[in-house]
Amino acid sequence: MQKEQTKKLPAGILEGTEAFWYENEKWVIHEGHTMKFYEAPGYVQRAIANAFLNDTKSRNYLRRIGVTKFSAAFEMWYKCVIGAIDETPDFLNGKFTPDAYNRTCNDYNCPHRGKLCSLQPGLKNYEVATIAALKGGFTMEQTANILCISLPGLKSRVEKMKKKLGASNMASMIANADAFGI
Repeated sequence: MQKEQTKKLPAGILEGTEAFWYENEKWVIHEGHTMKFYEAPGYVQRAIANAFLNDTKSRNYLRRIGVTKFSAAFEMWYKCVIGAIDETPDFLNGKFTPDAYNRTCNDYNCPHRGKLCSLQPGLKNYEVATIAALKGGFTMEQTANILCISLPGLKSRVEKMKKKLGASNMASMIANADAFGI
């Protein structure tokens, strides 16, 4: 049975702990077992809660937007910062390393996108669509037509996205987006 359970897990999750948000609930994979957060051993729950308490940037942001109750702030942090399940554990040897790209967040127009969540570039839905179109190998003119925007509008959008993704050219922008899982 243990072998059957572990076949479905991403590589590397047999070590450490992977915390993730799924279907509006907090989940944990610990020692190869998937469980809801409140079912996890106490020391795992404390490690995750301590990661939240030590994330002063996120806690300050939550306070600024009026989320002051611990339970509400922890829920929002878990959803937005912990994010989705991925290949690498969030907690390994006592060190917390959150995901670079939150695959569970489909709210591309969220006002907190890129400010709280682990979507470091904070791309909006039209920017993600632009990257997807550019990855299709189309010319700039074809991409502009696909996206129903003008060529100058597309060029302006690409320049802004290059800044968000820390890229000097379009190839590195697409590579950086790819590294985030976009």
